[in-house]
Amino acid sequence: MPGLWDMHAHISRGPDGVIAIAAGVTTVRDLANDEKALTGLITDIEAGRDIGPRVIKAGFMDGRSPYSGPTKVFVDDEAEARTAIDHYAAHGFEQIKVYSSIKPELVPVIASLAHAKGLRVSGHVPAFMTARQFVEAGADEIQHINFLALNFLFDKVQDTRTPARFIAVGENAATLELGSPAVRDFIALLRDRKVVVDPTVSIFDDMFHNQPGHWHEGVSALLNRVPPTWQRWMRSGSGGLPDVPKRPELYRDSFLRLVEFVGLLHRSGVRIVAGTDNVSGLVLPRELELYVAAGIPPKEVLRIATLGNAEVMKRDKEFGRVLPGYTADLILIEGDPTLLMSDVRKVRHVIRGDRLYESAAVFRSVGIVP
Repeated sequence: MPGLWDMHAHISRGPDGVIAIAAGVTTVRDLANDEKALTGLITDIEAGRDIGPRVIKAGFMDGRSPYSGPTKVFVDDEAEARTAIDHYAAHGFEQIKVYSSIKPELVPVIASLAHAKGLRVSGHVPAFMTARQFVEAGADEIQHINFLALNFLFDKVQDTRTPARFIAVGENAATLELGSPAVRDFIALLRDRKVVVDPTVSIFDDMFHNQPGHWHEGVSALLNRVPPTWQRWMRSGSGGLPDVPKRPELYRDSFLRLVEFVGLLHRSGVRIVAGTDNVSGLVLPRELELYVAAGIPPKEVLRIATLGNAEVMKRDKEFGRVLPGYTADLILIEGDPTLLMSDVRKVRHVIRGDRLYESAAVFRSVGIVP
């Protein structure tokens, strides 16, 4: 969950033009991890044996199928759901993330059990279920903007456990009429139910643009900064869907429609949060740039990624503002992202409470040019 800052009232600018923002890389929401590995990592970070952000944990679960996600927690009936949720609630998890092989009929059961323990419910819309049905079953949040588009493509694809959940959107989103009554009615449902959307639209930058020898423009900001092996992978155009080289214009137009969809959600009163489904320390700026491209003013984008995220996870009384009494989680930027969003890449220092990190040194330590 990157970022905690009230952009409307608490911009802090130093005499040398450096802007302080609370705090783009000091808190993350981990949505799918091995519990043992994550616990060990958090323990080492908090003990000072490693460096890293504050971590908000979400418990990951899936159903058993040939397409099950990378989890050890499988839930195929109410008893298994109760056991998993009781465990997550007892071990400091604040949210449940369901995945694509969960049975649709189990979603309302999972939601009811999780809500009784004070946990939020989010995730993929399970296969053979529409996004509307997912919301009506009790989901609090949807990950990935493609699942919202798939709500209107149920006649074309129902089994979304495979790459069909990406391909169908790439082939059809360009013709999705965002002003149609069906789309407007669905957005009203999201708004009225206070459902949060985590678009991760930047991941579709890769999928819908990359092809052999070609890569999307967001890569350009990273290409000469990362190690040679990573540069070769980027220059190869890896990450694109199989048919992108055959119909690049169609996939480009579908991507642009997803970006438009994000802007429409925000303007319609649906809360969005800034996540990446990618290397957050490097790709989060691209996510924020795409929100600006969607028509959201830069100050609002920064608020989404800071205080807005804190509000969703009920941290806004401690984090998200540069004010006395709030935790001093800050990033110091040499630039002004309220005018040019790409300046969020120009982080000079990261302050995590009483810990100060020099960003350039951290990047160099892992072979990345500051």
